[in-house]
Amino acid sequence: MPRDPAAHRSRDDPRDEGADPTQSEGGEHAVGGPADEGAVDFWETLYSRRSIRRFRPDPVPRELIDRVLHAGIWAPSSCNYQMWDVVAVDDPERNRELAALSSQMGNAPVNLVVAYAREFSEEGWANIQSASAMIQNMSLAAGALGLGTFWITQVGDREKVRELVGLPADRLVVAVLALGVPKVVPARGPERRPLSEVTHYNTYAGRAIPSSTDPADWSPELLSVYQRARVLNGLRHNKPRGWETRVLSTFLDRCAPQGRALDDSEAPGRWLDVLPCSGILTDRLSRERRGFHFDVVERTPEVARFAAARTRPLGASLAWPPEVAREGFDPPEAGAYDVVSCFFRLEGLAESERAELLAAMARWMKPGGRLLLGFVSRRSFHGAMEAVRRSRGGPGGVEYVLAPEPNIGPFEALAPAAVERLARDAGLRVSRRLSLEALPSADEVAFRTRNASPLTRRVAGALAACFAPLGRSGPLAAAGGRWRFLVLER
Repeated sequence: MPRDPAAHRSRDDPRDEGADPTQSEGGEHAVGGPADEGAVDFWETLYSRRSIRRFRPDPVPRELIDRVLHAGIWAPSSCNYQMWDVVAVDDPERNRELAALSSQMGNAPVNLVVAYAREFSEEGWANIQSASAMIQNMSLAAGALGLGTFWITQVGDREKVRELVGLPADRLVVAVLALGVPKVVPARGPERRPLSEVTHYNTYAGRAIPSSTDPADWSPELLSVYQRARVLNGLRHNKPRGWETRVLSTFLDRCAPQGRALDDSEAPGRWLDVLPCSGILTDRLSRERRGFHFDVVERTPEVARFAAARTRPLGASLAWPPEVAREGFDPPEAGAYDVVSCFFRLEGLAESERAELLAAMARWMKPGGRLLLGFVSRRSFHGAMEAVRRSRGGPGGVEYVLAPEPNIGPFEALAPAAVERLARDAGLRVSRRLSLEALPSADEVAFRTRNASPLTRRVAGALAACFAPLGRSGPLAAAGGRWRFLVLER
């Protein structure tokens, strides 16, 4: 429950006296702000802050909201212009209207819409910096008061948010801070990248993680660092997407139906899942093919263990490429696996690494074994979807790749002929091909347009319902299916 705001009120709180708490009796500026905010330890507040995604529906007393807002205005601002405005929306109906613009604004009883003057301090994005400092202050203050917050950057149409809460046209909506009493508080916060990797004295001495989605811009070492950081964060944004798991199940049912159950008369087969990162698809495979024992191979032991934890029984965590192996983190055995699978991972590798990985996967297969390969085709609507997103000025970079399991690194759709050529060079032949969904499915369209206007969502949904079934199979899917699967043998 929220802490008692009276315990955090200063004797010099300007809401009580109308005075500037930085002024002493003699007119000189005192150091710092209000003298006594109660027995709240700053470092405890800092390290215990969590992003809250589930809130109680209970209304937040305005006295508490005011305390949070008061902390916000004590943030630094460029040139001390203080050209910020905050609209605290606690009316349920108005919040429902905000949630129609972005679903993230539908989780808390209060949404703090933070705006800054468009024409002030634009150089160097100082206006954005000033508003961000205010948001950080409010987030920490809410934690000190026993409340929770969620910093919302994807607010949908910012101009519509501005109009909805009555902000003037010269104000830019920077972000929204959801505020309320937490329903669930994560016991642990996400791990952080080591201080030594992100901080430097006097001159930069590291290698920056690229924001580009082009695999050619990423070294194997940087990709390993990035994916390790994502796994340590728990990959909270990575949820199974219905259209991705559905096409995988379709492929398995049609082209690899063996092993649905474990036959007591036989030892389980061995299956190696390659570069699964978060292990979302590994989890699916492990549950749907119980006649196999699953191992995983990854670039770092942390990522390998994270993915292997999704297998039942617990599989081995193995190393690729060979140079990353270390004691207790060994490469897979040659000729050990009945099935090797690699789903939507070649797209994140530079071309030279694709060839190396295919050759390695061929070595790991038993004689008579199979390699199951899935990738996104360049000869599909995938590229057009990306182009539309870019043209609308949506979020870009590696964090927002529209691909299976976003947020795990670079990604580029592949030419089917090029993939088959790499497979042949690795000594593999294609025994089965499957191409699915030449048009986006209705559930993917609904997801991609979730923050669009109601009219856009209705039109897009109607078109998807009419035309998506035509692209699921048949000649259209064979020619332009987004999802390509190969069964490869030696």
